[in-house]
Amino acid sequence: MSLFKWMKLRRYKKHARANIKEIKKILAKNSSKIDPKQVDSIYSEIDELKSFIKQCSEPQQLEDRFIDFSNRTDKVLRAYKKSVFREYAEAIITAILLALLIRNFVVQAFKIPTGSMQPTLHGANYYGVGDRILVNKFIYGAKTPTGILFTDIKIPYYTFRELRKPQRGDVIVFSTEDIALLDEDERKKDFIKRLVGLPGDKIEILGLRRETLFVQCDFCGEIKHIVNPIKIFKPNGEIFLQGECATCRKILTNGPIGEKEGVVLVNDKVLDTPEIFKRIPYLNEGPFGGRFKTIYVPENSYYVLGDNSPSSKDSRFWGYVPSSNLKGLAFMIYWPLQRLGLIK
Repeated sequence: MSLFKWMKLRRYKKHARANIKEIKKILAKNSSKIDPKQVDSIYSEIDELKSFIKQCSEPQQLEDRFIDFSNRTDKVLRAYKKSVFREYAEAIITAILLALLIRNFVVQAFKIPTGSMQPTLHGANYYGVGDRILVNKFIYGAKTPTGILFTDIKIPYYTFRELRKPQRGDVIVFSTEDIALLDEDERKKDFIKRLVGLPGDKIEILGLRRETLFVQCDFCGEIKHIVNPIKIFKPNGEIFLQGECATCRKILTNGPIGEKEGVVLVNDKVLDTPEIFKRIPYLNEGPFGGRFKTIYVPENSYYVLGDNSPSSKDSRFWGYVPSSNLKGLAFMIYWPLQRLGLIK
């Protein structure tokens, strides 16, 4: 027997056995609705076909025999078989339900629209293609849906047990619902920020003055605003600001700045873990982040800041994130491919 013939025979046998299995399911489910004599006759034909499948060595003979078998059984079982439309509908509905379950309880994809988390996450408004990230939905305790899909109707929900508590330094996604100091249109969005203050923490920002972010740009020939700034530590211990010119996008540097300029104090200690906190130049802005302003994080609430402090609307402006608003932990950039990696 040639290889082609053998592969064709094997494919026909597999198809025939799959159809026999489906017919037996239909019989088992609907045996009380079908004439017992017809049921016995079909089972008898199934036994004969199974024996023929084992012995047959000619693909065409098997195909002819199976077509004949299918024509006879179809006359009896046609009314009990699923239509093509029903099969596709069930497959589509199952896929949608599975996708919703994964999205709600396991992992959800988000796109970063702004640069408020530079340099950790790139926003579409700076680079044209915002980072696309994955968010772990169960680590802080997944929730059943809080409202009816495509409506503003709220329903009771249940929160599952968390795997761990939110930790300082986590990049979190949260709902802005019920954060009163946000504009009305912003209270229907999801935000992403870095968690800085835990319940009970004392927070104080020893921020930079915004004028520190303006420097002469040799490329533009005039004083320009530094965007996406980070701290650069020189071998001699000096600290400089480095970022992009707001106009030409060339790298600009300004400084030096003081060791305790642009830092956050948590419980009277400089926040330096994880490493990203050392590199972020924080600014004193907003009613919850002003100079000489001490903040105490309420129970069941969190204080969050953007990594790009000059361009982030965060807890400095609108206060605290209720623990019930947490949606998950951002853990991975999956697009664009050159940015693929874990979020730290």
